[in-house]
Amino acid sequence: MATWAELDEEIGKWSAQGEVPTFWWRDDDTEACTDPLERLIALSERFRAPLHLAVIPAAIDDTLADRLSASPQVYTLQHGFAHKNHEPKGTRASEVGRLRDLALIEEDLREGWRRMQLARLPNMLPVFVPPWNRIGEKVLPYLPRWGYAALSGFDARPHPEPVPGLQHLNGHIDPIRWKEGAKFAGVEKTLEQCLRHLRKRRLEDAYRNEPTGLVSHHLQTDAETWDFMEALMARLTHRAATRWISLKSQMK
Repeated sequence: MATWAELDEEIGKWSAQGEVPTFWWRDDDTEACTDPLERLIALSERFRAPLHLAVIPAAIDDTLADRLSASPQVYTLQHGFAHKNHEPKGTRASEVGRLRDLALIEEDLREGWRRMQLARLPNMLPVFVPPWNRIGEKVLPYLPRWGYAALSGFDARPHPEPVPGLQHLNGHIDPIRWKEGAKFAGVEKTLEQCLRHLRKRRLEDAYRNEPTGLVSHHLQTDAETWDFMEALMARLTHRAATRWISLKSQMK
């Protein structure tokens, strides 16, 4: 398990090489304006870190667009359609999984994008975020045909471009432990996720150009998790030790 001192040391190694590691921030499950969303945006603005909201399109609140328009560094991504599981009982949940009919998946995703447009969400990026970070392999070749330029899941990516025309930009740090209810995973465990990816980027060329992704869930964030995220942002932005980017800057 990792410590704050080890994080400082790793960032120092990047600095010694004349490099600044890049980070990006994704938050899942937005549908409406809430107090946790306000707190999230305030944290983003305080540390000047672009925020990417993965929006569930099925039931977008009418007031969401106006609120987000007041925060120009907030971007919106498509988080499935209704965040509804369509896989058989006893298998891992997915809305766009192995067994669901492709025509039904396409219908949902096109309708979801249409609803995001109708809701006038600002700064929409053609990035698909599958609910539960799970997507069937058979779906991947169709995403560019349906208008998506990038896919965002979690943890290691097998390839930066899994199919032609589709970038893969994952998250790597999740401060929430999900089993038996959403709770803070702990400082050491969460810092280890961060360090693992930073080290891979520094030591392995295949990972170097992939920004390290923080994934949060504002509706499930408890007090300990909020405190940790604030501490992490403060540590990473101190003296411009890292650079927080928007996915727009990464899109080909």
